[in-house]
Amino acid sequence: MRRQILGLVLLGLMTISAGCAGVFGPGQVNEEAISEDYQYDWDTEQKVTVNVTGEEYHAIYDLRNRSQLVVNSRDFTGDQPLAVSALQYRYPNGTVTKIPASQVEKKRESTVISLPAREGKVAFSAPAGSKQVRVPTFVDGSYEVILPRGMRVGVPVLSQVRPGADSRTRENGRVHLRWENVEASAVSVSYYLARDLWIFGGVLALFLLVGLGGLGYYVLQIRQLEERREETGLDMGNGD
Repeated sequence: MRRQILGLVLLGLMTISAGCAGVFGPGQVNEEAISEDYQYDWDTEQKVTVNVTGEEYHAIYDLRNRSQLVVNSRDFTGDQPLAVSALQYRYPNGTVTKIPASQVEKKRESTVISLPAREGKVAFSAPAGSKQVRVPTFVDGSYEVILPRGMRVGVPVLSQVRPGADSRTRENGRVHLRWENVEASAVSVSYYLARDLWIFGGVLALFLLVGLGGLGYYVLQIRQLEERREETGLDMGNGD
């Protein structure tokens, strides 16, 4: 009986593994996601521009003399193929076209995008974290990350920018971070909502008040204890 149960468990595991390999295996991409519509702002000045809009980012790469763009993401298991969507290409003359799913290959550790020309701009959308974004530096050169409206960086406890940006500006309510040349393997930014700073300040002030109150109570107790000792000493002296 135990052998039969063990055999069924092993068979189930093999079936699940085979199913996962068929669904998520190399070579297959989400055609609907690839062909999604999105209105990109192609008027960019940096080599790579990343527009973060919540838990998704939209990246534009200005490429020269390249026939492919290899992209990936990283988690605790290592490099993974990046799930891209709304894949588009802009020729130097301004013509914009969609890149079909047939030009995208999903490999075990990366996604390979075959470009329709060697010069132009390629754009895609990809998942971002909650109040954070990490973009591997697939292309050398200058980078710009545009945070969602109302988001801020600057307070170390609430935010982090790696590597440190060369400039930080606020334009139309959005923070723009720029790097002249990124040598790190990725650009990583964690940010906070502007009102979170007030909440954090209020909590910090509350803890400070509680701490001061506790310190004052402690000092008062010490003084009362000293006074009692002095009174006890005087009483003993009078008794003699």
